[in-house]
Amino acid sequence: MNEELKLKLKEEFGLDEEQITKLETEGVKEPSDMALLSAEEIKKATGCGLVVAKKLTEEFAPKIILGNVSEHEAPVESTGDKPSETEIKDFAHQMGMDANTLTLFMLGGMGAGAGVDIDLSTMIPVEQVAGGYSPKIRNMPYLVMGQIARRLGTDIVVINDNGSVNAAETARYVMSLEEGFEPAEDGVYYGEDGTPYDIIAVGVDAQSVYDADPVFPGKALQKSGMGYGRINWNKIPLDVRQMVYLATTTSELKREDAAKLTWLRSTIKPGVTRTQLRTEFPLANTAYNEAARLGTLPTLRVQLSRQPRRPEVMPRRRVRLEEPRDDVNHY
Repeated sequence: MNEELKLKLKEEFGLDEEQITKLETEGVKEPSDMALLSAEEIKKATGCGLVVAKKLTEEFAPKIILGNVSEHEAPVESTGDKPSETEIKDFAHQMGMDANTLTLFMLGGMGAGAGVDIDLSTMIPVEQVAGGYSPKIRNMPYLVMGQIARRLGTDIVVINDNGSVNAAETARYVMSLEEGFEPAEDGVYYGEDGTPYDIIAVGVDAQSVYDADPVFPGKALQKSGMGYGRINWNKIPLDVRQMVYLATTTSELKREDAAKLTWLRSTIKPGVTRTQLRTEFPLANTAYNEAARLGTLPTLRVQLSRQPRRPEVMPRRRVRLEEPRDDVNHY
């Protein structure tokens, strides 16, 4: 954990060395890591009081600024679940409403089926909503994105390969649905340049998806790339990982086979190619070629959350590939 964060936890929140060490054990190194923990998780890890834990979550919660602010007006950031005054004013301006009236609608249970139920999703430019949306913050953009999704009856959040929200493509996709186009087939949206993007539901944090262990696909690799059997997959090409995973499905590789794991550990090094595994895993090689031809190669991604881990080893995108050659890497 960096010294600045340690000092802040000590001086501002009164945590002692033992409590800070416990947070380090949970993987906290930077302020952004604190934003991933709930108050209950902080309380459980450190043994601090719930009030202190709540203050910590509010302090390190991600902050965004929505919309344009006058150059003479200092931007006020939203924190936690409550939108800032600047956000309310900006939304009210877009809708032609008084800011106080908008606040009353919000307090009346707007969008939750209670009190005054007003659908803001048709009143605010979707580019503005998508630009301010984050699955981690329950604020106005989050609320309105939920309204849009319910009105259209489909998932609408377009994400990048790293799981971050692609605001521009999300806005384009929503506008196409507004114009009457059908939802993207199989949850895959193609951008103007033909790039495929996954589509997920509002509220889902796709950045909790990480590389899966090829030998044990239900588990995520450590950030260092270390996996089951002390095999380091850092900088190993995806096609090699896919080949090893397929070897587990053909029973050519079993986790309890210590000799095979030792061979794999000595073989899996930066620069290894799939062709080097063909002799050891002939059935997996055949399965790889067939999957590459059909566009059904596994993604080898796994989602980590408070619920049980959910492996995502089946393909999320359909691609057309030519007949695969063993001397070519397929991604």
